[in-house]
Amino acid sequence: MSETTKLIKYVVFFSLLVGAVSIISVGLGIITLPWHTVTAQVDSGHEIIEQTYEADNAIYNYEWFKTQYEDIKAQERKIQTTKNQIDEFKSVYGTNMSEWDTPTKQTYSQLQTTYTGQKGYYENLVADYNARSQMANRNIFKDGLPMSVDKMMW
Repeated sequence: MSETTKLIKYVVFFSLLVGAVSIISVGLGIITLPWHTVTAQVDSGHEIIEQTYEADNAIYNYEWFKTQYEDIKAQERKIQTTKNQIDEFKSVYGTNMSEWDTPTKQTYSQLQTTYTGQKGYYENLVADYNARSQMANRNIFKDGLPMSVDKMMW
């Protein structure tokens, strides 16, 4: 047998060997895919739990809920105060705006603008609190605070 023939046989054999190994590798990959998926999910779950219960994260979330809840309550009091100011203003100046002079109308307009802004800010505070309350990795740190905040109606 000539050297060229031997070389061709080695090249063919090596090519078949590489092809067989590739096919076996793909086959094993397909067979082990479900196992890889399950183990990846389990590993991911462990990482989430570790990150969630990390001390800094627990403290941050507890403080966030406590602060947000107190901010909501403070905003409710501010809104009620502004509403009382509007009611008092109307009792002093009446409800017929056409009888008011320009400075009185401007003062009333400022009160209304303040009231509207406070209510909008309040809506955002409540929405943020309620959204985070629905997140499983955050709501566990609320320590006795309500699950959600019901919006006040004025």
